[in-house]
Amino acid sequence: MADKILLNNKIYNINQDCLPCLITYNDKTGGSHFSVTMIANLFLSGLKILFFSAFSMAKDNFLNQAKDKKSNIKYITTVKELQKNRQKQAIILESGNEKLFYKAIKTLGDIHDRIVFIKNIETLSSRVLNESLTLQKIILSGDVDKCAAKKQISGKKFKTIVIFSKPRILLPVKPPILEKYTGYLWSDNKGGIVTVKFKKSVK
Repeated sequence: MADKILLNNKIYNINQDCLPCLITYNDKTGGSHFSVTMIANLFLSGLKILFFSAFSMAKDNFLNQAKDKKSNIKYITTVKELQKNRQKQAIILESGNEKLFYKAIKTLGDIHDRIVFIKNIETLSSRVLNESLTLQKIILSGDVDKCAAKKQISGKKFKTIVIFSKPRILLPVKPPILEKYTGYLWSDNKGGIVTVKFKKSVK
């Protein structure tokens, strides 16, 4: 069972109508775990996803939160594996393998049906990010100020923006002063303070 997202202290059930989504944050502000929790909840609701991060910690976090449906998840390190497992509900690409990511978004026949989750955007090339911005069902997660494609990102219309640390670049959202590990969510029809409610450990 995944952690839960709270919006204004009430459980917020994420759905794909909130996409495209931008989540921006600095280190150790809570945005990293929030973004993985968001995609884990979308996956557990039955949606297909393509998961790509620069580092393996995000993958491990996702696998821990989504372990109840681990048979529907495949970790992919080669194009051959990608071709064999294209029907899996969740495809996790090898961390940091931009060539594999580019191949996936170009060859997966259902790419427009999948939610494409891209984490650590501040470390990825502008080519990967610009290709991602052509998709609608995307979640971009990371420090937008350090991103190679920050101008293109700031020019894209997102249905949902979540801010854990106020960015320097211009976004159509002005968050209030935030406590640590809290974010501000803005969307077309709702907004407020978001936090993560951790699942209870089973002893």
